[in-house]
Amino acid sequence: MKWNRYAGSGPDVVPAWVADMDFLAPAPVREAVQQRLEVAPLGYAEAPQELLEVFRARMQKLYGWQVKQEWLVVLPGVVPGLFGAVRTAGKAGDAVITQTPNYHHFFGAAGYSDQRLLPLGHQLRGGRWEMDLDQLPHLAGQGARSFLLCNPHNPLGRVLSEQELSQVAEFCLQHDLLICADEIHAELVLDGDKQHVPLASLSPEVATQSITLVSPSKAFNLPGIGAFALAVIPDADLRATFARRIYGLAAHPGALSFAAALAAWRDCDDWLAELLPYLRDNRDLLQQRVAAMTGVTMTHVEATYLAWLDVSALAIENPFEHFLAHGVALSDGRPMGDGNFLRLNFGTSRARLEQIIQRMEVALGAR
Repeated sequence: MKWNRYAGSGPDVVPAWVADMDFLAPAPVREAVQQRLEVAPLGYAEAPQELLEVFRARMQKLYGWQVKQEWLVVLPGVVPGLFGAVRTAGKAGDAVITQTPNYHHFFGAAGYSDQRLLPLGHQLRGGRWEMDLDQLPHLAGQGARSFLLCNPHNPLGRVLSEQELSQVAEFCLQHDLLICADEIHAELVLDGDKQHVPLASLSPEVATQSITLVSPSKAFNLPGIGAFALAVIPDADLRATFARRIYGLAAHPGALSFAAALAAWRDCDDWLAELLPYLRDNRDLLQQRVAAMTGVTMTHVEATYLAWLDVSALAIENPFEHFLAHGVALSDGRPMGDGNFLRLNFGTSRARLEQIIQRMEVALGAR
């Protein structure tokens, strides 16, 4: 999909848009999928017990977060979890609070559920994007039933601090809002002085009012094998309601996605340890080169492999189309909430990243 989407826009468009990486899946993942193909029929599958146990042990090891097995709901990806959370918390006519800009499915989770979107904006402070938490009192009393949180944030690349998370959580507790945290990029923290904190690990009270969505898909580059995710829902009543809301709508993952997820979480830490410095160097290269561009700025990316580029100073009517015409496909910022920005995926080889940057420089020179 990444390479096909804009193939008709020119003979040689280099894609840097959709959030998957140009790297092969780890060898243990490929071997596990091949083995699964050879040892058993591809019938209907259930999540292996070992997969759930490996996940729980991983959360304890990485974050000191004790997750019970009964809290887990198996999903075919994080996006169905976002939609399910909104429909669990509210009904048509209610409202959803979420950060903006944001991954576009956060907005769709509200719109396709016939609920109103209440955006919580960001402000640039000291070169760092921060949620404008002063807006929260103004959002109270407007019919919100849920708060959708993206952390680490796509597209801003932020790792929210424990203090920021606590402020959001306290607001949600005070106003009886379900908190749904998309934490799919949690293992892609690039800065050594940053640490991902699962929202539900803040306190038992927060956990009771939360749904946490997790998947190995981003960190281990697995979206093409068939989506798999887990919803961590500590409260039994909330978990039961969520399961009813998604029943028949979110199909069960298949055997190959289970095999891939198990191998990723169990056997691929060495691969991830090699990936993160490579992404970090890509980020640093991109940041250095963007700093020399006229009319484009980039904030520091703390996590993910996605850069949020401010192109407002270019004063171009359609920045996305302008760069596409010069052979590089970035993500248009409009569906994410701000057309003055473009998102760039630097999860690629160094040579291809150089090609992307060079084409951007040509595009800037052609204004």
